[in-house]
Amino acid sequence: MTLKEIAAFLTKADPLISHYESMEQQGDYTFWEETRPLSFMADGSHQGGWRFYVHRYTGDEEDPVTERIRSLLEASDRIAYSETSDFIQETGQIHHIFECEGF
Repeated sequence: MTLKEIAAFLTKADPLISHYESMEQQGDYTFWEETRPLSFMADGSHQGGWRFYVHRYTGDEEDPVTERIRSLLEASDRIAYSETSDFIQETGQIHHIFECEGF
C-alpha cells in the first residue's frame, strides 16, 4: 500500500482524519502516522508497504468512528493490525491505538 492508498482508506472511517497530528485537542479526533516502510519478496520481485498507526481519541465508550476503523481494518485483506486502548485520566478520553501493516 502506498501512503496515498492508506490515507484514502482511512478517510472511509473518519473523513476528518489528520496526518501526523490533529489540530483538535479537545473533542473526539483521529490522526494517523506512518512509522517505517516495509519490503518483502513476492512473485519474484520486491513489494512494499508501510507500518502505520491510527490514533483515535474519544470520550465515548461506544464511539461509532472507532467501530468503523475497526470494521474497515478487519475487512481488509491488505492490512494486518492489532489494537490497544488507554484511558487518559486528565481528559477523560479513551485513546485507541491501531498498529497496522499495509501491503
